[in-house]
Amino acid sequence: MKKTIAAVALASSILVPTSVQAMSHSISTDIVRQIDKNMYDGMFNLYWQGSLSKSTAVRAGYSTGTDMSIIDVTYKKYIDRYHQGVFVEGGGSYWDGKNDSSVGILGAVGYERTLASHFVAGGSVQMYMGIDEKVAGAESPFFTPSLFVLFAF
Repeated sequence: MKKTIAAVALASSILVPTSVQAMSHSISTDIVRQIDKNMYDGMFNLYWQGSLSKSTAVRAGYSTGTDMSIIDVTYKKYIDRYHQGVFVEGGGSYWDGKNDSSVGILGAVGYERTLASHFVAGGSVQMYMGIDEKVAGAESPFFTPSLFVLFAF
């Protein structure tokens, strides 16, 4: 029990930002993934993002469509300010297809702009590597566009 408490305390001290003021969460959706019929007839998707500092965040997302589900988890680094400017992100992606599944790497470069107090718009170019061609339907690496809107709280 003591080892578990120590592990949780260590993980909390690493993951929780030192400045409470910098703590921010957001929920977003990728518009391209929803309306693009080439992406498995459009996919419902929802992403959560939590800040780690004033210039870094963790992002997790789930997308589901015709015979396909995708889970992405990435680390996001802002070059400018949080929700304001250029960012890069990298992480992992799990694709669960009709008959098979595959795990790969996701990298992205993008731009975000705060439009109002709690609303942010942005876009990025994502690159997936290592996803099996039988699952994704495209030879790895492949690129996908992303246009998203965020609600930050």
